[in-house]
Amino acid sequence: MASDIRYVTVNGARLGYQVHAEGSGKPPAVFVHGYSGRATGATYPVLLNALAEAFTVYALDLRGHGASASQAEGFSMTAVADDVAAVVQELGLAGALYIGHSFGGFTGMYCEVRHPGAFSALCLLATGAAGGGGHAGPDAGEFLIRHGKDPEALRQAITPMYLRSHDVSAQIEAVMLMDLDVHRAYFAEYIHRSILEEIRNIRIPVLVLNGALDNVVPLWSQHETALAMPFCKEVVFTTEGHMLPRESGDIAAREILAFWDHDVPALQRLAQARTP
Repeated sequence: MASDIRYVTVNGARLGYQVHAEGSGKPPAVFVHGYSGRATGATYPVLLNALAEAFTVYALDLRGHGASASQAEGFSMTAVADDVAAVVQELGLAGALYIGHSFGGFTGMYCEVRHPGAFSALCLLATGAAGGGGHAGPDAGEFLIRHGKDPEALRQAITPMYLRSHDVSAQIEAVMLMDLDVHRAYFAEYIHRSILEEIRNIRIPVLVLNGALDNVVPLWSQHETALAMPFCKEVVFTTEGHMLPRESGDIAAREILAFWDHDVPALQRLAQARTP
């Protein structure tokens, strides 16, 4: 059972979050949604419920999104990454596992680049490419700026991201909460922002979980991202696409739990052995 939405103020932004399995004594995990989504509410129910079996999950809405939608001023990839690190410090979540979908994956990497040691490990689900969004072109941004408040246009655009029949109402509602200036800022930066060289210095364990049928972020770019990090495990499902965490939340959670239980300790030992 998730808590009601709470708020924490960091870097001048009031950000919303929910806690799953509060008071359980389980290790903390921070979950961050994809771009134009939200972590609070009913967007990722299967994934978050499954994760709450093993973690105390803090589902965080980024600046300009979801319960934090009113905090659009100052939106940038740098600001968002710094916000996440500040939330971890403010809530006392040292050693937490980070889990991020799409842009949430990029945010986790960028947070670790800018604030090394903020997390004990990263799980990147259909992650945004560390090499930047040059593959995306301007169409997606122009569409959201023009139609970001039109539910029917959004339904037509969002539905093809799924491989199986899925209710996209919660995702449409999340997009419609957003200030159009966030889309302008995000897509202007995303095309050019690359952290591919910087992530080569990430020293914590990383899981990259991909769907081979992803039609949003090319699989090759996610693979390039995985190969750049020295202590990374990559898993590819040939049956899944970009919405893997929503369409198959149970599968994603299973891989995350296995990674946490078995791969994180092994990769941490390897990282320590390779430290000069």
